[in-house]
Amino acid sequence: MIRRASPGRTEVSVIVRVLYVSEIQWLSQVSRKHLLVRRLPAEWEVLFVSPMNARARENSVLTRRDPARPTLRYRSLPLPKPDSGSAALRSLTPALALLGHWLLAGVVRRFRPDVVVCSYIWAAPLAEELVNRAVPVVYDLNDLHPEFYPARREEASGMFRRLVTAATEVVASSQRLREAAGRGVVIGNGVDLDTFTGTSDFPVPDPIARSPLSARRNLVAYVGSVDNRLDFAILERVLERLAHAPDGAGLVVVGRVFDSVADRRRAIEKRFPETVLFTGRVSYSELPAYLARASVGIAPFVQSARTEAINPNKLYMYAAMNENVVSTPFSREIEEYRDVLYLASDPDGFADAVMAALRDDTRRRVVRQRIAVPNSWDGKAAEFTRLLASLGTAAGASSRS
Repeated sequence: MIRRASPGRTEVSVIVRVLYVSEIQWLSQVSRKHLLVRRLPAEWEVLFVSPMNARARENSVLTRRDPARPTLRYRSLPLPKPDSGSAALRSLTPALALLGHWLLAGVVRRFRPDVVVCSYIWAAPLAEELVNRAVPVVYDLNDLHPEFYPARREEASGMFRRLVTAATEVVASSQRLREAAGRGVVIGNGVDLDTFTGTSDFPVPDPIARSPLSARRNLVAYVGSVDNRLDFAILERVLERLAHAPDGAGLVVVGRVFDSVADRRRAIEKRFPETVLFTGRVSYSELPAYLARASVGIAPFVQSARTEAINPNKLYMYAAMNENVVSTPFSREIEEYRDVLYLASDPDGFADAVMAALRDDTRRRVVRQRIAVPNSWDGKAAEFTRLLASLGTAAGASSRS
């Protein structure tokens, strides 16, 4: 940590070196972690380390700079992925755990961070060592991480508890995650208000222009991963209603379709060829153009222990674009806004809510101010920055005493 005084001024700026360890695809998507880290003070040095991901071609051990923020660097390491789709890789988990621990320890020695932020539960042993050496560790609890490793659920739960116990502080992205940890502070998710402007002044994306949806006067949008968290019975009932709606609405599904639901996607496309468009993965910068074509955004998640912990980014994006939101009541962050959202748990009720939302311009005029504006990423990053600065400052003072 460096404390730098401005010439002729009394205030002192704190420059913190942050090591972030997380399983992420740094190049091919934008997540909560990108949106927080890229908003840390420009003078802070940040190194982001993630496990290799050969499928996404993000497996370089070379350290690269983020063009959006030159003092932020990132690299990949051969860290364990215990639920990899490759049986060969799964069998290497014990060896990769030892290798990964050794490699991460080497990164710590060379980078000499003031604060370590970790959302990768398999780094729990390293977190314990760092805290014992007076290096603060923040557990960024942004999802119910043990649920990502069903093949090693017991071991993953043990790592989760070790990381929660060892961490200097826990930052949870939802109220339910804070309860799961049993401690910590909540810094929720949000939206980039400059990117998601709420206007319709965007060109029609080519995939929509080339599809039957181009003839639809109004669209419903889903943005996010298409996986087993989605209630496909709800999705199909919505499409049944849209297909026979007199006002000519359609559904655009924007996001990566996971292999586990590829058959469901193909069946839906075959059944509703004129009413639905699955775009696949779309870059973050293109999302506003898709949302600008829609007046309703949906979040038809199944209600489960995993979805109960989600504070959905899509909620804030939809609201920022002045869209009515129809959702299942899967988490407290959704329930909190029930006065301005449409909530329904079953397929018929959800489809009815979508049709009502398409005709309701009154709520659309209030959702941006009510939901999006109080939850900007700038505000969330400011909270995160203050926390890291306080821990870095305290650690620096301790090391000097």
